[in-house]
Amino acid sequence: MIGIAVAGKSAATYRLQRSRGITVRKTIDVQIGTLRAQKGFQLVHSDSDFDVMAPHIRLDIV
Repeated sequence: MIGIAVAGKSAATYRLQRSRGITVRKTIDVQIGTLRAQKGFQLVHSDSDFDVMAPHIRLDIV
């Protein structure tokens, strides 16, 4: 659904978060956050997983 490149980057994002002691609870959140960060889009959300991910992957959240 998201392509091989984004899937690989999402896995790398998940591993980066885990190495920093952060556990993102849902795989789809990692995929959405990674895709949005790569494309440079802002993300409007109400999910705490994105708040902890944002500073590590340059995710622009609203």
